[in-house]
Amino acid sequence: MTSSTANPPMTTQARSSHQLAMIEFHTAGQTGAGGIERWLEGSSQPIERLRVHALQLSGETSPLIVVEGEPGSGKLRVAQFLHRASSRTASTLMVLDAADPSVDAQIKSVIAQMRSNTAASAGTLAVRNFHLAEPAAVQSLLELVTLQGDGKELCTILLTPEPMSRLRARNLQSGQLLGRATRHVLRMPAMRERLGDLALLARRFMDEALSRYGRRVRGISPQAIAHLEKYDYPGNIHELRTIIEQAVIRCQGDWITIEHLGGLETKQQVDQPESSELVIRLPGSSLREIEIAALKLALKISGGRVVRAAELLGITRHALRRKLEKFGLNELRVRYDNSDNVSDLDPGPLKG
Repeated sequence: MTSSTANPPMTTQARSSHQLAMIEFHTAGQTGAGGIERWLEGSSQPIERLRVHALQLSGETSPLIVVEGEPGSGKLRVAQFLHRASSRTASTLMVLDAADPSVDAQIKSVIAQMRSNTAASAGTLAVRNFHLAEPAAVQSLLELVTLQGDGKELCTILLTPEPMSRLRARNLQSGQLLGRATRHVLRMPAMRERLGDLALLARRFMDEALSRYGRRVRGISPQAIAHLEKYDYPGNIHELRTIIEQAVIRCQGDWITIEHLGGLETKQQVDQPESSELVIRLPGSSLREIEIAALKLALKISGGRVVRAAELLGITRHALRRKLEKFGLNELRVRYDNSDNVSDLDPGPLKG
C-alpha cells in the first residue's frame, strides 16, 4: 500500500464495514535524530523513561500493549514507534477507531485472517479511543489477543486517554482483556510534563512547516521559546505543532517572535508584572509605540549594548541599529550605558 502525497503525515483509506480501516504512516519527515519518532524526541526524564520502556516492549513478543495519555499527547506516535522498533516493522500497521460502529466487524475480519494463517495476519493492530469500545468489540479483542498468544505475530496496541485501572473496572470483558497487559502499559507524558523538550520540538516542527509551505525562516527567538514554555498546552504536543505551523505562516521576517504565536494566554500573564517586564495594553497601543517601548526596554536591560539588546529582541544587531535610527533612539545607547534612571524606560503613555 503506497501513497503519493507527503501531507498530511498520515492518511486513511475508507473501507466497507467488513474490511479493515488501515492507516499508512509516511516515512519521510517523520523521524528525527537516530531514527526516533519526532514526537518522542527529547531529553526530559518522562520521555526518556517512555522510550526505554517502549524499546523493551518492542523487543518482546507481547500480544497486548496499552498506551495511556491525554488527547493530543502522541499515543498513535508511540504505536508507530513500537511497530518500527519491533521485528514486525516490514509488516502492516493497521489502525482502527473504537468509536467507529463497524469496529467489531473489522476486528472479526482480523480474527478470520489470523485463523487462516494468511500473511495479512502479521503486523501491528492499533485501536484508537479504546475507552469508547462497546462490550462486543472488547470481547472480540479478547478473542483476538487469545489467538495472538498461540504463536501468532500480530501485536495489538490499545490507545486510551483514560487510565487502565478505571477501564478494567468498567465491565467483565474489559477486566479480562486489560488483565493481560498488566506489565505492558506505557504512559505518554503530557506536554506540560516535558517542557524541557519544548525548544527541540518547536524547532523540529518549524523545519517541517518550512518544508511544507516553502518558507524561509532563520529560527525561533529566545523570547518566543520562553513564552511557549509558560503555556499549559491543553491540546498537548499536537497543539504545539499547530502553534508553530501557524507561526511559520504568519512570519514575514527572519525570526519567529512572540507576535507570531497567536496571543497565547500563559499563567504568568495573570500575575503582576516585574519592573523589567514590558506590559502592552491592547487595543489602543500603536505598533510604533509598542516597538519603541520594546527597544527602550532591551537597551535598558543590556546596558546600552547593541549586540546584547539585539539578542534579547531576537533580531540582528544591524536590524537593531536601523530601528534605532528610524525612531531617533541612538542616544539611548549612551544614556542607558551610564544611567540607572528607571524613568528612562517610560516610552510615554500607551493608550488603553
